[in-house]
Amino acid sequence: MKKQTFNNSKAISIAPAKVILSGEHSTLYGASALAMTISLYLRVSLTIIESPLIRILNPKSIEYSFETCRLIAQKIDQRYSDYLAGNILITSVLTQTDDLILYIFNRHIRDIPYGISLDLDSKIPIGGGFGSSSAIISALSLALSAITGKTLQKKEKLIDETSYIERLQHGKSGIIDSTAIVTGGIVYVNLSHTIKHENLPGEWWAINTGKPESSTGECVSFVDQYFSHSNIWTEFNAITNQMMDGVQKQDEEKVYSSIRTNQSLLQAIGVVPQSVARFIRSIENKGGSAKISGAGSVRGEQAGLVLVGGYNPQELAILYGYTCNKIKGEKNGTMLAENSC
Repeated sequence: MKKQTFNNSKAISIAPAKVILSGEHSTLYGASALAMTISLYLRVSLTIIESPLIRILNPKSIEYSFETCRLIAQKIDQRYSDYLAGNILITSVLTQTDDLILYIFNRHIRDIPYGISLDLDSKIPIGGGFGSSSAIISALSLALSAITGKTLQKKEKLIDETSYIERLQHGKSGIIDSTAIVTGGIVYVNLSHTIKHENLPGEWWAINTGKPESSTGECVSFVDQYFSHSNIWTEFNAITNQMMDGVQKQDEEKVYSSIRTNQSLLQAIGVVPQSVARFIRSIENKGGSAKISGAGSVRGEQAGLVLVGGYNPQELAILYGYTCNKIKGEKNGTMLAENSC
């Protein structure tokens, strides 16, 4: 049989991190959401190799046959069906380090008769609300589409693919993470349309409170169990729309006020650990605004990312043992690097 000729022998893609300004849980219940991409990046480099296998180079080189990849993907699909049936937790769907990567590869495996090597480099914290899942899914899927000639380079298709695969990680998958990371910039989404904006008014910092003890999927399941029929999602929707109005009018005080209200709603659904809530109250007492950005946590004392506006939290972050970085926005979403060839 004649071997397939690839469009490219190498493909490099880059995806940014994101922070959610409002709507991290409410988007799953039909409410609007608002997020922005920031200048932390994940880079995927794919190279065609002669050996008929999948080689993942880091953190240490490991190889999988195509058949092993197919079997792992089949088992993941079965475990997800078991999760939907209520037989297992969402944390039991992806059980091994490379499961997500191999599942993505399997979506393209029929178009890869040669072998392929993956070099992955990421500065995006894992499991902390920065969108690491959407970043790896979108970047690897886009690079594979460039290698194989599949049509994922239209943003809408890449968003759909990213959201579809992300359900394995989180159980229920909204579109805010995938839309923001693929589109780039400040992104507002609701059930009917998406709006992109360039600038967020005010000054902003990202506080990493540490990896949450509970996964995003666990938090989503907890909220679904206790609040799926609550009227609180109407309040979330209203505050997201208010925040977007502040962004469009470049009214930083309106945005800061919306952040404070959003945080109080997140506390009401039980996803803000007590120590993080104390840190946020300290920010507010000093005139700033802060909220968890991401799923939060329903166990332990870490909540991943906290977004702070209107007050420099560096000294306070040191007191709590948190890391603090000034946020720089990124206008571009997931894209192929120019030196893909």
